[in-house]
Parts: sequence; structure tokens; C-alpha cells
Amino acid sequence: MYEKNDKIAIYVPNCFVPEITYIINILFGEFLGLDYLIKIESNMKDYEIHLPNGNKLVIENHFFSHFEDGLNYLNEAYIPKTVIFAKNNFILEGDIPVIYGSDRLEIGNSKIICGIDIFASSFFMLTRWEEHANKTRDNYDRFPAWASLALKYNFLERPIVNEYVEMLWKTMKYLCPGLGRKQHIYKVLLTHDVDNPFMVYDQGWYQLFRNIGSDLLKRRNLNLAIQRATCKIRNDPKFDPANTFDFIMDLSEKHGLRSEFYFITNHTAGSLDGSGYSIESPQIRSLMRRIYDRGHYIGLHASYNSFRNSQQTKKEFEKLVMVAEKLGIKQDSWGGRQHYLRWENPTTWQNWEDAGLDYDSTLTFADYAGFRTGTCYKYPVFNILTRKTLQLHEKPLIVMDGTLFGQNYMNLRIEDALRYVEHLSKCCRLFGGTFVLLWHNSYLIEQWQKHVYQEIIKIVS
Repeated sequence: MYEKNDKIAIYVPNCFVPEITYIINILFGEFLGLDYLIKIESNMKDYEIHLPNGNKLVIENHFFSHFEDGLNYLNEAYIPKTVIFAKNNFILEGDIPVIYGSDRLEIGNSKIICGIDIFASSFFMLTRWEEHANKTRDNYDRFPAWASLALKYNFLERPIVNEYVEMLWKTMKYLCPGLGRKQHIYKVLLTHDVDNPFMVYDQGWYQLFRNIGSDLLKRRNLNLAIQRATCKIRNDPKFDPANTFDFIMDLSEKHGLRSEFYFITNHTAGSLDGSGYSIESPQIRSLMRRIYDRGHYIGLHASYNSFRNSQQTKKEFEKLVMVAEKLGIKQDSWGGRQHYLRWENPTTWQNWEDAGLDYDSTLTFADYAGFRTGTCYKYPVFNILTRKTLQLHEKPLIVMDGTLFGQNYMNLRIEDALRYVEHLSKCCRLFGGTFVLLWHNSYLIEQWQKHVYQEIIKIVS
């Protein structure tokens, strides 16, 4: 049945092969960078990892073994009702959440049996099939953090797929000390959704006077009120309070970082799609070119109603590329994010794939920052309905500005927000992951916002 290989040989049961192959390729190939073969065996229940020295790691199959191949597992009934926390000598933290499986761990000289179904648990997090099965939605038709297994059992703040990978690696290293793996280097990715490039320049007088009144009476910010009036009187976007792009780029460059700016190219929901600016206007074209000339990146901020519409996504991306080409902007890859973080599994990922985009960075929860996909690594995504691995990669978003301070979201005090960001960035550092931050240009109009952003950049970089 088994043969000796110079590579790692992973024997898997002959059921749910696309799903199992996908998660093995992610964990062993993308994340660990190992050389391996996948061998499909009939009459087999668990997963057996045969190492080059002949030793063996058995991962118990606690999920896919319960279904006949092809039967629909995408049902809320199969989302765990509880999560246990296991302790063993191969984990980094004090314990590790077990989504599927048990805390069993039998250690022998040449064989380890692991009761944690690392493959199914990782598949659950990375594919987000939970969000297809659980139909809970918020007012913006988004799956909320409070409905997720991760927040219910307090592991949203942990990149648990990375923790599973480290445990997997340590068990194999114990059995085969000569193994080597891929090393990851911590990175910071600063992203900026351009909902409102200007908030005064293209605004009517009535709304301007209302905002100035709020500046004086509510925010008690005389400088902001003067800045609004100056911009309107001079009719010059240079004085617009939301025109913080040079501030953002200056700060990024100071820390040796590059920012990505995601532009809306078509407005499908009126005022919900920001200020309604045209990407072809002279002011926006000039801004895009300035961003590019300074070595930063351009991306797509897909409109509010595009997340279920393949043709709309394609149309919006084509418009972005067309304008970029006219401006002489050339990039090796194109990505971005859905407006309002609206995302449907697997529709939105497939839309982006079909449109020709290379990566998405939508996946964090709007109401609670953390590791929605369970990882801080970029990875190729999986369509749970077609059962195919896509070319599209996900760069998981970790923190959004509005999540930290929104009254309906985490609503943190500044010092608590800074501590929370520091915790999440430390998690990313631990695994050599990428800390992806979303900070809107229009969330820098007040001095306290600029101060917080500067402090966050210091913390994460």
C-alpha cells in the first residue's frame, strides 16, 4: 500500500478530494513550502503523513469522513456547537482551539496520532464556508463577527490557522528533525479606500454650512471650519480637509512602506458609494498619477452593489485599468476591496477572479477587528460551490479604522485601540505574516485622527 519517498507522502481518503487537496496545498505548499506528494487511497479514513525518514504522523479525520463524497456539507447544522481548547507540547500558545476533532495526542518514537482535525479546521476558516451556511446578516447584508464561531469562542483575535500550521510543523519536525521549511518575514500593508477624495470641493453650500456648524458646535474644531470655508471660497481641492493623500504617502515613506489606494469607478448605490466622484475627472486623474509617481499603488474599490454582480465588477475593473493606461500607470498585479466590506461566499471571490483581478483584501469583520480567515498570510482562495481553487489570492484585512472607533462597532477609547492594534500586530510578527490596515483618507480630517494613525504606524512598523 505504501512506498518509500524522498518527499513527504500524504495519504488521504478517496472522498472530498478537491477540498482535501486544496487545504493540503495551502498548509504544506503555500505556508510551509514543503516538497510533498498527495496519494489518494480507497478504504482509508484518516490522513497519514509519511515523512522521508519513515516516521508517520496521523491526523484524525473528524469532518469529511462523516459525509459521502458529493453530499452537501454546507449546512449550518455542521458548524460546531462548541469549541474545545487543547493543550500539548507542540503548540505556541497555552492552548489551541479545536474546531473539529479532539484533544487526543499520542506520541511514539516513530508515530504521532493527532486528534485535532487540522485540515478540516483550517478549511473551515480559510474558505469561510461558515458564512455560506449561516444566513445571519447585518443591516448592510454582511455576515457579522458576533455570529461567527471565532468571536463566540474568543479566538477571532488569534490567527488560528497559523497556529495549526506551527503545531503541524513541530510534530513533523519531532518525527523527522532534518526537515526544512519556508521562512516568512513580517510585513505591513497600508491600504486606503477612497470613498470621499474631497468633502468640500465638490459639495453644495447648504451642506457646507451644516458641516461648519457641526465643526463649531459639536466638534469644537475652529481650524476645520476655517479649512472648509477656505476650500470652498478658493474652489481649490488642495485645501480640502479630506485631501490627506500627501500626508498618508509622506508617513508611509518615512517608515519605508508603500500605500495602496482603492478607487471607486462606478457608483451603483447613490450616496452609499461615497461622494460620487468621477475617476475620469482631472482632479482624480492627477491624484492617481501623483500616487503612482511616488511609488505607491492603485487598486479597485468595488461599488456597494457590485458584490453579487459579476458583470458590474468586471465593468468597474476595466474602467480602472483603462484610466490607468491613459495615465501611463503600469502595475504587475491588481487588487482592492469591496465597498462597505460587502462580501458573499463564494460569489464575490468568483466575480473578482472572472474580472481578472489578482487579489482581494476585503475579509475582516466590520464590527470587530481580527483574523476573520484565521490567518495573516496571503493565500489562493477556494470556490466552495464549484469545488475549485481560484487564481485569486486573499490578503486578509486585519484592522479597519471605523471598526475600532465606530459607536456601533468596537467603540474603543484611543489607548485601548492602540493596545488592541499592538496585540494583533504582534500576532502577525510571531508568524512572519502581513499586517493589513485600512485607513480612509477621510478619517484623517481631525488632529486626533492623524495622531492615532501616526501612532498606529509606529506600532505596526
